[in-house]
Amino acid sequence: MKRAVSFLTGASLLMALPAFAQDGAPVADKGDTTWMLISAILVMMMTLPGLALFYGGLVRAKNMLSVLMQVLTIFSLIAILWVAFGYSLAFTGAGTEADAGALTPYIGGLSKAFLAGVTPGSMAETFSAGIYIPELSFVVFQMAFACIASALIVGATAERLKFSAILLFVVIWFVFSYLPMAPWSGGGAAQAPMTRPAVCCSATARWILQAAQSFISTQVLRAWSRPMSQVHALAIAANCWHPIT
Repeated sequence: MKRAVSFLTGASLLMALPAFAQDGAPVADKGDTTWMLISAILVMMMTLPGLALFYGGLVRAKNMLSVLMQVLTIFSLIAILWVAFGYSLAFTGAGTEADAGALTPYIGGLSKAFLAGVTPGSMAETFSAGIYIPELSFVVFQMAFACIASALIVGATAERLKFSAILLFVVIWFVFSYLPMAPWSGGGAAQAPMTRPAVCCSATARWILQAAQSFISTQVLRAWSRPMSQVHALAIAANCWHPIT
């Protein structure tokens, strides 16, 4: 009987250990963190050199170097913009209900501009309750997708637009299209209490909306490449972009 009581007591203590750990500071999950970093590296390799060589092989030989530099420059530019203000606008929001404004459902704030407050010790919560990863790994993971999404536009502008025009369009698309939609596919990590309210649609609907917006952007670029259709391109962009609430 005494042995049974001792066994049950020891088992209860072992079961209570995770609860004690959860009461303290959150601890990063090594497996999730490793997979996030590996995924970020794979996406970066898909862009450089993957996407650059793929698009370079689709154009004439004399334009291959131009396409390679376009992809490289866009990747570097978006990475800088992501650190400067992109991450903050995409994954932060009003701290309290009183601070929430009219734009809170669509765009975040600048509380984490230039990664302010993001330290090696800060954690981001994952989809699993009680499972955390370092916030810096989350920043790098999301940055990789922001870079490759912007670099994909080169496929629609190769041999059609000037280099400066491509960079201008990519920056505008990144600020007004990508940042408002970035949290839709995985919002939750590293967000403020009153960050942008959850969009009332399923994950499938969100991906459909993103695909539709990419198609619209392509149509805008095609219309813009024809001198007599620039007004039509602006009309398409104005009439077809509708934030979902």
